[in-house]
Amino acid sequence: MRHPLHVALSVSVRAGAGAGPPAVPPAAARHRRPRTSPAHVLLAALAAVPPARRLAAGLGLASVLAASVLTAAVDPASPVAPDRAPARQSSTFAQVSGD
Repeated sequence: MRHPLHVALSVSVRAGAGAGPPAVPPAAARHRRPRTSPAHVLLAALAAVPPARRLAAGLGLASVLAASVLTAAVDPASPVAPDRAPARQSSTFAQVSGD
């Protein structure tokens, strides 16, 4: 959609004999919009970050993901000790001691 104030102008192209740069057809002379897709914006922002910081951020992200996967996938080494009483549900209210 064009802007409401857009005015189309006609451009005359001279077929002169060496009077300047070669004539460009009007269709090729149009101005193109810059790419603003999210991927291009992300790549442009990433290119502005120094390589050392990108490496540090990538290693940090990899370590967080590895810790998350290990936490979810690895079972504890041993079950709860049989001589311990199972944990009781605690109250959120203060209790009066029976002393």
